[in-house]
Amino acid sequence: MAAILTFVASRLGISQALASVVAIGVTILVASGAAWGVYAYIKHQGAEEVRDQIQKDNQDAINKGIEASRSFDDCIDGGGVWDFRRQRCSRTSFGPR
Repeated sequence: MAAILTFVASRLGISQALASVVAIGVTILVASGAAWGVYAYIKHQGAEEVRDQIQKDNQDAINKGIEASRSFDDCIDGGGVWDFRRQRCSRTSFGPR
């Protein structure tokens, strides 16, 4: 490392101490950039998982609503009475409604 610093210092015409300070600064910048990159990647992955879970929950709710609608229609078509409190067809009606 010292040989590289000496070479860079002689090429740029600066002291070796200043070249060391510049090298430390560059090292800190590279390490900070790597840490930020890892943080951004992990944050993105977490957000993606949350989005996927929300999408799945939404799709499940849509399917449940469609199924309930079909059950209601099947109950009425079969002459039953839909019990809204229990969300199911409770019995067939006797006589006209």
